[in-house]
Amino acid sequence: MLFALLFAIGIILILLQIVRLIIGFGMIFAVLVDMLVLGGFAIYYAHHEWFIHIASGKAVYFWDILLFVLVSFVYGVAVTRGTSRFPRIAGVFHYIVAWVTTGFIYVFINYEFYNGLGRLLNNQQMNTVVHLVIISILAVFIYRKRMDMFR
Repeated sequence: MLFALLFAIGIILILLQIVRLIIGFGMIFAVLVDMLVLGGFAIYYAHHEWFIHIASGKAVYFWDILLFVLVSFVYGVAVTRGTSRFPRIAGVFHYIVAWVTTGFIYVFINYEFYNGLGRLLNNQQMNTVVHLVIISILAVFIYRKRMDMFR
């Protein structure tokens, strides 16, 4: 009986560590997705509008990478300073970004495993509501990590 209790406690502790690790990855993915989206849009625009006119061959990709690094750096500085100077506005911004990022990752994983949003309930509308609630709850954890990271 004592062995079973200790074994169960050990399994619970291992599961808690796994959840902590997943939340840590969530924080990395949250910021990574921001930078990939902003940098990707900037590169997509600049590659076709500017860089093919000022460089040729493989040099165009050098400018793409340089722009991506610049956009990521400016975004990081702007968000860090904005979070310290305007904490309430930054809180709203970070929650919206965390929700969109979490929703994107959640829907992507669901489509990979279930070929659509997983069926948690028989009613389609309530199923969608439950998925939105799950995304909102997961976004709170990412939001807290983002706020801690950018302070």
